[in-house]
Amino acid sequence: MNRYDRQERVSQIGPAGQAKLAAAHVVVVGLGALGSYAASQLVRAGVGELTLIDPDQVSETNLQRQALYTTADAQAATLKVTAAAQHLQAINPLVRLHLLPASFEANLLPADCDLILDCLDNYATRALVNHAARAAHLPYLFASCAGTFGTVMPIRPDGHHPCLNCLYPNLPELTQTDCDLIGVMTPLVPLVAGLQVSLAFKLLIAPEQVDFDRVWTLDAWEPAFQSFKVPINPGCPVCQQVSSSPEVLNPTPQVTALCGSQTYRYRLANPDLNELASRLTAAAHPVEHSPIFIRFSWQGHQVSLFKNGQLLLYGAENLQTATALIDQFVTMIISTQ
Repeated sequence: MNRYDRQERVSQIGPAGQAKLAAAHVVVVGLGALGSYAASQLVRAGVGELTLIDPDQVSETNLQRQALYTTADAQAATLKVTAAAQHLQAINPLVRLHLLPASFEANLLPADCDLILDCLDNYATRALVNHAARAAHLPYLFASCAGTFGTVMPIRPDGHHPCLNCLYPNLPELTQTDCDLIGVMTPLVPLVAGLQVSLAFKLLIAPEQVDFDRVWTLDAWEPAFQSFKVPINPGCPVCQQVSSSPEVLNPTPQVTALCGSQTYRYRLANPDLNELASRLTAAAHPVEHSPIFIRFSWQGHQVSLFKNGQLLLYGAENLQTATALIDQFVTMIISTQ
């Protein structure tokens, strides 16, 4: 029996299109609400290879809108990439999965990647994806959810089509629209993820049919759906001035909250994980080692620190408490390096 029989019967796909999906390698950046739905659909559809990138662990507040996870995953505080892989492999063991429990960096993109799905919940990291796609000459699919509204746009940042920064010239200011601040309605997420994955299929099967100059928006409450053309910004610092660096679009590092959880993020400059692990151990903070990060407890809160400098602190009551704990860690451990 052919697992993909019903999909191959769709005239736009057929056996030839299914073969293209099976040969594709898609990178999913962010395994929260959008990423969990998108990854599930990609695996069910038979996309041959997925790289999953997310530094976070499952928490109870995720379960309202993040489809792949269970209460058991939240109780165990399992890394999202690990929990997602377990469920995805149960859905379709034929798909190859690569797990990266880390914040997005351009050097994490595999050389044979065909497409990036931006399933993030913050615009600072989206700016990094936009730059990385431009540098790697890769198409990607931007999608976002906030409140009852969703947005999807296929992007080919090659200088001939608009990029994310053309769509949102005020990227640094858009942190105020992250879903932690205004929430997200449960049924909005599969609608947006479905549109994003549908465009992914078209891009992988018939890329010449994709309109890279158009953005789609929907309101799940009304409901309403519309699209409009996006012009290239001739002064765009990303797709029209490729010498620009991502820092132009990103604010000074500060403690920020990850969407929908008591997880807080901070970036350190060039941390030496081995040295820090030694200092933490000497200060009676046992350290768990991984190839790309260390994990330890700080003042009763679990912390993950990645090679790229990304620090995640879990379980703080609020941003003020998280900032105080991270400042204490930097003062007592980092500043003495």
